[in-house]
Amino acid sequence: MRESKQVEFKAHWNDEHLKTICAFANSEGGIIYIGVDDKGNPIGITNIDKLLEDIPNKILSKLGVIADVDVEMVKGQEVIKIKVEKSEVPISYDGKFYIRTGSTIQQLSGNELVRFMLKKQRISWDSLPSEAGVDEVDIETIERFKRMAKKRLPEISEEDSIEKILKNLELVKEDKLTNAGLLLFGKKTSKVYPRCRCPCWKI
Repeated sequence: MRESKQVEFKAHWNDEHLKTICAFANSEGGIIYIGVDDKGNPIGITNIDKLLEDIPNKILSKLGVIADVDVEMVKGQEVIKIKVEKSEVPISYDGKFYIRTGSTIQQLSGNELVRFMLKKQRISWDSLPSEAGVDEVDIETIERFKRMAKKRLPEISEEDSIEKILKNLELVKEDKLTNAGLLLFGKKTSKVYPRCRCPCWKI
């Protein structure tokens, strides 16, 4: 056995290992072996019966996760195997979020944490409301779009109001343009998103 993105060895149980379990749950899942040294050699473990009771309770109370905790015989030594499934929702440990990268644990913060939370909640950045209202739509741009789209999008008519078009395209949320709506039809988009490429109807 060797450590990997989904396998971790621990010689003894320590509550800090909950951080590893958190990282596994936030990534692709994984297995922690308690009673195995860093080189993958089983060294056994004492007070197994107590740990089999304490570990699942701590995982549930601290992380809100149910893990499969059992005893496994490895080369004649009893070790504890903790199998962690991938979680569909974000899991935190002491208010912090961790993921597994290679055989390391990384704490998420800033933009990486935001992207992680959105991905876990299956929310894309482009569908989130921006700070711009419908009045930030560039009328000339949307009129050009209507002319170009009428043959491919029968639900779009040149007579439709701006509000109706944005609603049909699901580009308005909470009375604000979504980020996608702002990118596609907003005024001075390049100043808000300097690296974006304008769609053909904005050229």
